[in-house]
Amino acid sequence: MLGAAIALLGQHLTKRSEARARTTEMLLNACAHVVASSSDLLNRIWEEHALRLEGRVVEWDLAGHRLASARVEILSVDVRLVAALHEVNEAGKALGAYWRRGNTEEAEYQARRDRYRAAMHAFTDESGRAIRNRTVRS
Repeated sequence: MLGAAIALLGQHLTKRSEARARTTEMLLNACAHVVASSSDLLNRIWEEHALRLEGRVVEWDLAGHRLASARVEILSVDVRLVAALHEVNEAGKALGAYWRRGNTEEAEYQARRDRYRAAMHAFTDESGRAIRNRTVRS
């Protein structure tokens, strides 16, 4: 009887550990997608600004970015990570909305770009910290 109880407990702990590992992997993928798509938006805005290419920002995958952001919010209970995600998204909205208006002033463009870049770096740092913390606790 005791042996069966120990075996059941072992199975339960193994399943719990595997589920946590799957969740951590999904969170890592979602965070990586947010980082990559944010960097892609910044590059597309730069291409339009510096290289005078047209239509680059319009082709950015906003739906994919929103999906990855939603996954981060659903999978993570880490307050700092979610706050960093919100700042990336708010800074991105501010930059994108300003850019789409046209006739931008260089100083305002740079300030919004710098805020977005800083938010991207902070999100990357928080993502790494959150994933490492989940991995250590597994």
